[in-house]
Amino acid sequence: MLLRVPLDLPANALRAGDLRAFLGVLPDDMLVVADCSGPEDPHLTTVGWPLKAPVLDESGRRVPVVALPQVYAGDDQAMTVSLLYRLIADLPEEALVVTVWETNDGPRQTTVGTPEFGGLVNEVTGTTVRVVVLPGVLSGATGTAYDEIVYNLGWE
Repeated sequence: MLLRVPLDLPANALRAGDLRAFLGVLPDDMLVVADCSGPEDPHLTTVGWPLKAPVLDESGRRVPVVALPQVYAGDDQAMTVSLLYRLIADLPEEALVVTVWETNDGPRQTTVGTPEFGGLVNEVTGTTVRVVVLPGVLSGATGTAYDEIVYNLGWE
């Protein structure tokens, strides 16, 4: 099934230009995580290298989507505020930002909202690290991840 970007998205679903503006005023060295909580699985996940993919919208036009995939906190691709800011600097302002993670039922995604400060617990040491959290925003782009993104991530 080919998923499409809905034409009507909540006003608080971030676009790349909005995310850049927020990142520009946050502490550079903070880790960026996404809230990938589900009803039975509340958790934050570290986001990695942004991936741009053209996805069809409901009218049939190709629109840019920026995916922030799940990586492990110790991964060298884990994003800090400054690195993510630099990597999305040349992306289209209107590109929809989604976070993507893997579940037992396959890759999932959701749109993200205004960044917040939060804490991520290091499972090895038990210490809490201050992070920037991209909260999930329920929208028509929440659910199964777009095929174009899953293919480019190699998560098929």
